[in-house]
Amino acid sequence: MTDFELRWDTVAPLFAALGDDRALAPHGGAGPADATLLTIATGDVPQPPRLPEGGGLSEAPLGEYDAVELTIWGRPAAKGLIAFGEGVAAIGGFEFAAGDADGALGAAVVSALAEEAFLEGAEWLVTLVDGDPAEVPAYLAEGWREAAKVSAS
Repeated sequence: MTDFELRWDTVAPLFAALGDDRALAPHGGAGPADATLLTIATGDVPQPPRLPEGGGLSEAPLGEYDAVELTIWGRPAAKGLIAFGEGVAAIGGFEFAAGDADGALGAAVVSALAEEAFLEGAEWLVTLVDGDPAEVPAYLAEGWREAAKVSAS
């Protein structure tokens, strides 16, 4: 596996496919950035997804992106989206119907998204976290690292 090399012209359109309608660009200059781009090698995301009792995962291709939904006893509990590029996949669009303070539901969704990325040939996952410095959500496993500061307009 090669080191992650940020190619903004391939990464930015992936976030647009996930529904992020902001104009994203590398942050330059003084002052805090609007967001932080995080990355992790696909194989470094813990596998298999750890599901809560009564939990199930479903995956659905939806045109420009795919969705993964976690249900508990048949009710939606968490969701995430993934868009694929050349050797990289962007994840985002996370939604939680149930409380996820400890990040367990989100971690299961991220794990399923990473598995899907691996099957599509993506060596790297990227995600955007608002803020600078970014407060990394509990559902992202250890091992995510900062790839770039991002300006959004």
